[in-house]
Amino acid sequence: MPPMGGEWTGSSHGVEWQLELERTALIPGRLVAGRVTVTADNEVDARGLIVALRGEEHWQHRVTTRDAQGHVSTHVETERRDLVHEPVQVEDTVHLAPGESRTWTFELPVPPLGPATLEAEVAGLDWTVEAKLDVPGGFDSLIEGSVRVVQPVALLRSGAVPVGEFALFPSADAADGEVTGAVALDPVPLCAGEPFTGCVTLHVPGTRRLQQLRAEIRVAVKATVSEGLEETIVAWSGVLPGTELSGDQSITFSGRLDERALPTIELPHSRASATFHVILATAWAADPHLVRDVAIATTLEL
Repeated sequence: MPPMGGEWTGSSHGVEWQLELERTALIPGRLVAGRVTVTADNEVDARGLIVALRGEEHWQHRVTTRDAQGHVSTHVETERRDLVHEPVQVEDTVHLAPGESRTWTFELPVPPLGPATLEAEVAGLDWTVEAKLDVPGGFDSLIEGSVRVVQPVALLRSGAVPVGEFALFPSADAADGEVTGAVALDPVPLCAGEPFTGCVTLHVPGTRRLQQLRAEIRVAVKATVSEGLEETIVAWSGVLPGTELSGDQSITFSGRLDERALPTIELPHSRASATFHVILATAWAADPHLVRDVAIATTLEL
């Protein structure tokens, strides 16, 4: 599917805005072209027109307080901090007469390593493109729109982003008690919204009757601060054939990863990592889990 462009319109402090980008899925290390049009309701004098790309990290953590009577309470707070701010001065001085309209084109650089957009509740990273008229001694007029910075497959393969030890191996061994095996995936890394295939090889001593043989791709998102929260998001799940296992068996499967932006990533206050689980759901007993590391990109473009 070709990348989609973005267009935003709005009004701010006497200025009508139209902001356009050639695409809203931004690739690290590349330029994205855009155009901005402003129409003044009244006379405008600005020190400049600035277009910026801003990445804001957010994370949740527990805060414990004690009141004057010694009662202890705990609540969850969400912290936010600008992680990246990439401004481009499009025009140095802007004067607009009432009713005047002007249009500029620009190219906006995307940071070489992103980091990529992460869409989760306990932690994440949101990206915004903003165009602003810097008005001295008055209110700045601006418009902004949400964009996504993607995690390229090539960036994960390059080693620039930490991944699990065997996350980029086509096949990885796994074991839980007497149940052993291997999980093969194609492609590696996986990519959000894209199909994949796999093969689970199992060795089961004797015979084991199951309620269900299930597979899941789980993404663990964690705020890596004191009392930080964490959550596990299932990005894909499927039921594999077979309710009675014995000896050696190989089971093939296919699926498509959720389109949600859940890249393998490390941020200053949070991280997201992914694992593939084969779950042998067993009645009246603990369910063996065969687990291997995986890595997730959010674009197949280089």
